[in-house]
Amino acid sequence: MVTAVCRKALRADIKTVTEMLCVLYEMPFDELLEENKTHFADANHAFFLAFDGDKPAGVSHVSLRREWVNGTSDGVKGYIEAIYVLPEYRKRGIAAELVKAAENWAAMNGCREMASDCWINNIESYNFHLKIGYKETERCIFFLKKLTAVNYEIRAVDDVLRKKIQPIIVKEWGSPLLAINGKLWDSRTMSGFAAMCRSSCGDDVFGYLLYEFHGGVCEIMLLQSVVQNIGIASALIERVKQLAKENGTSRVIVQTSNDNTHAIRFYQRRGFTIREVRLGALEIARRLKPSIPLIGNDGIPLRDEIEFELRIRTALAKP
Repeated sequence: MVTAVCRKALRADIKTVTEMLCVLYEMPFDELLEENKTHFADANHAFFLAFDGDKPAGVSHVSLRREWVNGTSDGVKGYIEAIYVLPEYRKRGIAAELVKAAENWAAMNGCREMASDCWINNIESYNFHLKIGYKETERCIFFLKKLTAVNYEIRAVDDVLRKKIQPIIVKEWGSPLLAINGKLWDSRTMSGFAAMCRSSCGDDVFGYLLYEFHGGVCEIMLLQSVVQNIGIASALIERVKQLAKENGTSRVIVQTSNDNTHAIRFYQRRGFTIREVRLGALEIARRLKPSIPLIGNDGIPLRDEIEFELRIRTALAKP
């Protein structure tokens, strides 16, 4: 017999909602609170609370999903993200009332189907869903295999590595020539470092960095990670910083174009600061290298060069 009243949770109820769902999800309160703040601000999510007088007895979380959901038709559908009833209030129909409130909200938002899930070993939840009119659509077993970390080593570029790197450069940049700061540079004559695989994958290039010492600075001319998200670019930058320090050079600079938002974030996160913005520099570069496109990443017109600088401490000279 139902002894609780259900209503939609308000923003002021977020602490109560989070406290109960922390028990269900076994999550830290502060972490789940931040997640729930996002849900409360999103019209595609709603929470419902059941009360016994003034005391919270249970909570449900429902969302509107537009992506594919097992067993459903096309279009928006409701999804029961969570149901939790305090132990002392179970077996009194409160969970069913919380689901009904969620279903009504979904129906008012244009849904004609309501989906849910439970762990395959949660027999109580499985039977509960069947009892209130849900039917099983399908079962899925998830698999996991731990992968061995990919190992690589940083090597100085020699004639052998240069032959491996050049096809990658031509594919990425259209030719071995680079137009930077109003000057044409030839990557085939530059010094550099390469990140090379040292496991069963063979002698593959994972990334490379080419540099030039000139005018009292060490300039990174090219930096590319062929394999992403394993720290290749950061490792190459650390290696060139070390080299600059060994050579008594206190400044490392690098250029990028205005469309390369990834590089702009990347360099700043690694201590580089913007030293100069050269407006219209790509127009000059195209006179030297006509193959430079007009449009870059994300449809952004290629117009300007941004120069970043990193100051490093050099070793004190021995007396």
